[in-house]
Amino acid sequence: MWRFWLLCSLAVGQGLLVEPLPHGLAVAPFLHSYGWGLGIYVPHWKAARSGTFWMGDLTSYRSKYEGRIRSAYRDQGGKDYVFGKLYYAYLLEVLWGYEYIIAPRTLNSSLQVSLQAGVGPAVTFLKPYYIEIAVPISANQAVIQVDTYNPTRHSYYDIVGEADFYLGFDKLQGVPGVAGQVGAMIDVGKEASLIRSLALGVRVQGFARPIQTLYQRPGRNLWAAGYLAFYIGNAWK
Repeated sequence: MWRFWLLCSLAVGQGLLVEPLPHGLAVAPFLHSYGWGLGIYVPHWKAARSGTFWMGDLTSYRSKYEGRIRSAYRDQGGKDYVFGKLYYAYLLEVLWGYEYIIAPRTLNSSLQVSLQAGVGPAVTFLKPYYIEIAVPISANQAVIQVDTYNPTRHSYYDIVGEADFYLGFDKLQGVPGVAGQVGAMIDVGKEASLIRSLALGVRVQGFARPIQTLYQRPGRNLWAAGYLAFYIGNAWK
């Protein structure tokens, strides 16, 4: 490790440091502890080692306790579903932060490592989860109705299966919050104009009211998650 830092110091001293270009734009599949989605990264380098950035991402968000079960009516066309699920949840975050390069790219090495810290607004969008319910109309007949899960009325043997995903967008609701992150960016682009960066770190989100997606689990205002993304894009002057 000491040799690596010595080489970096010598490279900077000999003028071999490759400074990052001021502007950039990159996108990535974004993974975190509770789901996945798409992310965007916009760096703005103000000096050879330091700058600011914007990060935005839209991801799915679900409880780790969610699990699909077989329908009691599977032999009659019933679909698997998540028992007790109340909402689909999607998280939109936009963060602004500071970035500092601790291991700069040089003419002899394409590796660049930087540290990041950021904060910004977050919104969780909740869409009702609909299921198909068997409602008896006689001793041997039933009709199918679509409804959201109600623990006082629906048991396992009442539920035929999952309803159409596209139902409920007219009842979409947003829960505002704030997010903060600390992490690292490891760039392996061979040129300053290429962004090929692995991002990893930790995010913490706090919301105005508890987020509950599963009836059996209480809602929470505060969430913490690890994240991982590989950004691909370009930089320019």
